[in-house]
Amino acid sequence: MTSDANRAPNRHIEPPLGLPYPGASFTVAARRFVQNYARFSGRASRSEFWWPTLVVVLAPILVQMVRGLATGDWRPIDTRVVQGPAEIVVLAFSLVTLLPLLAVTWRRLHDTNRTGMWFFLIMIPVLGWIALAILLSTRSERDGERFDPSR
Repeated sequence: MTSDANRAPNRHIEPPLGLPYPGASFTVAARRFVQNYARFSGRASRSEFWWPTLVVVLAPILVQMVRGLATGDWRPIDTRVVQGPAEIVVLAFSLVTLLPLLAVTWRRLHDTNRTGMWFFLIMIPVLGWIALAILLSTRSERDGERFDPSR
C-alpha cells in the first residue's frame, strides 16, 4: 500500500479546454482539437495548433501515396472532381476537419493577443498566408488572457 506522501506529484496537470496547454503532446493536442472542435473562445498553444495542422496537411499526401502505390495513379488528388475513393476520403476528411481547424486557428490567434479576425489575412494571396503563418508561430502573450473563457 502506498500513501499519498510517497506518490510522485503529477507535473503535467492539463488545463481546462479553453486555456492553452504549452508543450502538449501529439495525442493530447489531437484530443483537445476534437474536444474543442467548435470553440472559438479561449486560447490554444502553439503545440495545440501545429500538431493538428500537421495532420491536416499530411493526411491528403498519405492518401495520395497509398493510392499511387496501390494503383500506380500518381495524379494529384483533386477534390473539385471526385473520381474515386481517394478523392472521397480526402474530401470527407477536409470537411470534417474544416471547422475544428478554423476554431483552433482562432484560439491560437487569441493566444498571441490578436482577435480571430486576423485569420482573414488568408484572403491575401502569398503575403497574407506568410503573415498569418508568422502570427500563428509567435509565442504566447500574457495579454491574450483577455480571451480566456469566463470562470
